Amino acid sequence: MILSHAEIVRVMRYGVVGLFTNGTIYLIFLGLIWSGLHPVLASGLCYGMGVIFSYILNRRWTFNSQSHHKHDAPRFVLAYALGLIITLVSMTALIKFVAPELAQLATALITAIAIYSCLRIFRFGESALPKEDLR
Repeated sequence: MILSHAEIVRVMRYGVVGLFTNGTIYLIFLGLIWSGLHPVLASGLCYGMGVIFSYILNRRWTFNSQSHHKHDAPRFVLAYALGLIITLVSMTALIKFVAPELAQLATALITAIAIYSCLRIFRFGESALPKEDLR
C-alpha cells in the first residue's frame, strides 16, 4: 500500500502531536505511579488528560478540519474510547511481563496506531458535505 503525499504529511503531524502530548502525559504518569497510584489507573487518568489536547491539535493541525465540532467530536470521542479500551487492556497485559514504565511506552505506541486508523476510518476532519457543496 502506497500512501499519498498528503497522508504521509498527516501521519507525520499526527506523530509530532502524539510525541508532544504523550511525552507530557508520560511525565505525569511517572509522577503518579511514583507517588503510589496503581499503573493501570494512572494510565487511564493520563489517557483522559491527553484527549483534550490531542483533539485540539489534531483537529486543527494534523487533519486541518474545516468541519463543525458536531461532525468531528463524536468521531474523535469514538476513536479515543476504543483507544482507551486498548490502553487499559495493553497495560493490564504488559505489566505482567515488563516494568510499568516500559509497558506505558509500548501501550502508547499500540494505542496511537489504533486511534489513527480509527480516525481515518471514521473520516475525522473531513467535511460532512460533498466537496462541490463547500463552495
